[in-house]
Amino acid sequence: MRYVSLTDAQPGMQLAKDLYDVNGRTLVGSHIMLTANYIDKLIEYGFAGVYIVDDLTEDIEVEDAISPQLRTEGMEKIRSGDIDGCKEVAEKLVEEILSRGKISLDMLDLRSYDDYTYAHSVNVAVISGVLGMGFGLGEKEMAQLVMAAMLHDLGKLSIPPEILNKPGRLTQKEYHRMQEHPVISYELIKDRFDISAQVKVAVLFHHENVDGSGYPNGIMGEEQTLFTKIIHVADVYDALVSKRPYKEPYAPCEAAEYLMGGCGILFEREVVTMLLQAVPLYPKGTELCLSDGRCGIVKENADVHNLRPVLRMMDGSTLDLSSRENLALAILPPGGKQEVSINDEEERREMMHGYRKQQIIVVDDMKTNLQMLYDILKDDYKVTLLKSGEQLLRYLECNPRPDLILLDIDMPQMNGIEAAEKVIEMTEKTVPILFVSALCDSKTVMACRELDVAGYIVRPYQPVYIREEIQRVLSRWEVS
Repeated sequence: MRYVSLTDAQPGMQLAKDLYDVNGRTLVGSHIMLTANYIDKLIEYGFAGVYIVDDLTEDIEVEDAISPQLRTEGMEKIRSGDIDGCKEVAEKLVEEILSRGKISLDMLDLRSYDDYTYAHSVNVAVISGVLGMGFGLGEKEMAQLVMAAMLHDLGKLSIPPEILNKPGRLTQKEYHRMQEHPVISYELIKDRFDISAQVKVAVLFHHENVDGSGYPNGIMGEEQTLFTKIIHVADVYDALVSKRPYKEPYAPCEAAEYLMGGCGILFEREVVTMLLQAVPLYPKGTELCLSDGRCGIVKENADVHNLRPVLRMMDGSTLDLSSRENLALAILPPGGKQEVSINDEEERREMMHGYRKQQIIVVDDMKTNLQMLYDILKDDYKVTLLKSGEQLLRYLECNPRPDLILLDIDMPQMNGIEAAEKVIEMTEKTVPILFVSALCDSKTVMACRELDVAGYIVRPYQPVYIREEIQRVLSRWEVS
């Protein structure tokens, strides 16, 4: 079998795989002959392509990563917001992965626009499970990881379809609404005692980047769990290779380039490396064109053939691109695909321009204090939580300046006074600092005055006073 884009499909081609509607019902069965009407309807539904059977590729088998029945069940549970059902499907999915030993991720996704959120979550769960197995996780941990992946976009169910499927660029308000979905997903599960903290944290932070530039909290890689890093990579990869109303799907090799280019910036390098071992850059059944003008269908892509696959040429012959005599042949970029680059982040930043929440960095070595301040400030500001002065300095070295820093004085290793001195030197006093402490002795107060910081807050925290003090400092700083 082989994959053909619906724009290249011809009447008379025979389907090799069933196509399903948004409810998991068979829309068009395998072995049906395509007609012009079928092709038009499938394009209208939002499908990108189909697998067909022909004499040229009859010996090429492309396997589903998981059974169609389990995929449909997973989509139904996500669509209905059935958290218990998602947990059951996650356990079944892990059983399938472990029983098969090696999961093929060759199958390109066959889905429409309308079921993207549900199918995407199942795909991210499959990819995350395969990566978890590669990292040597046990069955229980894999089930938790897969469950987190299934639930990671649950918050999108509350976002209007006209925003989720908007063909053009989102407005600042719409993009901000989209950014709320990790927190909404987390809120739906945070009080469930039967869901582990690992799952809840991964759901909340799956859009965090390792350099601290993600959302909702802007935490850095060293503060992220392995679950968080795995789901982040799996989420972005599947989003890139998916057709959406506002973009064509990227080829797996292009998505891999994006992930590799983002190592150490957006993604954890070890997770990307593991993904590249699990995901074929050139899936079986897809067409490749070569620098000598010939084209062929990918027949074999395992191990050494991941970068240089074996092709079934259009004349029926076989060409091994890894052979010495064929090393001069280059694989051309997929025709009609978009180029993908880290610079695409510029468009994201443009959408946020003019609708930016002011950013506050809270630095405290006590988790309870961090959580308390986060709960007080999260609705009005973008809050980044850090645990030490060292982390603060590293963050400032590679990220845009925040609008305000709330800095605990009483920290081990580097205390708040020492950290503030370095921050003032690094930022040339362009970022206001508010000290927080349980102490109010004259020595500490004098040290704060000598540094000429913006203010001083004494614990225990009074939410109203903190909000007013922060607003006072930010307003004064904007004026000056």
